[in-house]
Amino acid sequence: MYRSTEEKLTDKLIGEAVISLLKSKSPISIDRLIKQLQFMAASAENLNRKSALEQIINEMRHDQADKRARVSYEVRDVDNVRHFFNAEGPSDDQKKH
Repeated sequence: MYRSTEEKLTDKLIGEAVISLLKSKSPISIDRLIKQLQFMAASAENLNRKSALEQIINEMRHDQADKRARVSYEVRDVDNVRHFFNAEGPSDDQKKH
């Protein structure tokens, strides 16, 4: 309800890209979505639209790289208790003692 014009444009452009993928019966994935957004940016005549598409692509790539950098492991002990480990170490809100 209180979204900025930029946020509304972002939602609209992502929606257009998803609908294009659905219409072409392509699988929906982040990689496919980025490729569709790149295609839309390459063919965009409006500079605001092109700039918004490029920003969306950059944010999606950045988020994707962050997720790939996070490595987590699930280990079960002899009592079948699950333990989760990640490469980031403990979260900041945990006590360290």
